Amino acid sequence: MSFKKTIIGNERILHILEKGYKSGKLSHAYLFNGPSHIGKRTLALGFCKLLLSDDRQDISDNVDLIILGPDEDKKQIIVEQIRELEKKICLYPYYSKYKVVIIEQAELMNKTAANAVLKTLEEPNKTTIIILLVSNSKNLPDTVKSRCQVFNFLPVKRKVLEEYLFDKIKDQERINEIIEFSGYKPGKIIEFIEDGQKIEALKDDIQRFVNVSSKSYFEKIEEAETVSKMEISEIINLINLYSFYYRNIILKKYQEKKKNFDIFEISRLRDNINLLNTTRENILTKNVNIKLAIENLFLQM
Repeated sequence: MSFKKTIIGNERILHILEKGYKSGKLSHAYLFNGPSHIGKRTLALGFCKLLLSDDRQDISDNVDLIILGPDEDKKQIIVEQIRELEKKICLYPYYSKYKVVIIEQAELMNKTAANAVLKTLEEPNKTTIIILLVSNSKNLPDTVKSRCQVFNFLPVKRKVLEEYLFDKIKDQERINEIIEFSGYKPGKIIEFIEDGQKIEALKDDIQRFVNVSSKSYFEKIEEAETVSKMEISEIINLINLYSFYYRNIILKKYQEKKKNFDIFEISRLRDNINLLNTTRENILTKNVNIKLAIENLFLQM
């Protein structure tokens, strides 16, 4: 069984995993590190199909597969979730050779939960394989990382994405737009194909953001209050979109070479990207007041 058809890019990682499976030289734990929508979860589920000999399109209900992540109403993976996981992996697999665990957003494990996972990794069960999915491995303890086989996922090459898209869309201008807004992330590309209006909505969000910089102090405060009432996932998506907007401007400036090249403008844009990244990390990993964090972001930009 192969899962190549479901994966876009990062072929090297896929090849190593398949080779390990065929040779019987599997790690007891893997760490998939890379930005969101890059294909970590898709590849992890594809690998699970291989490990569990389950070729169904959706294997999320396979009894030998456990998927764990932060509770919807919490920012963290807590130790109680890991304790419950430990009880499940102590049981022998029901139908497969392995019991596979996927821990999504593993960097959101609090210290106690991370220590509990570390103990499990230090005393591996021969029938259990654990896959940690993280957007930033820097937020994961080194002791946990050192006990995993680490794979770093990178943005997919443009040529690969163009080949994938050209089978579905013949309009080159539309292909270019999708790739640009995707940030070279396969997951985003699939979203844009499934919903053609998403890019238009993103354009509206960007324009709304651009308009914030020219607003008065009180208008920025009001805008921050509106944004802070959104779901955390929506706020993070907006911050990522704003960061993409600035990175795209920088890229176009470099592509223009020395034409209209302003080193001070580039520096300002980079400062804004750093501010956005800091705000995102604070919201995701610290117990910050989201409204104040967004206010600070808008007032400094």
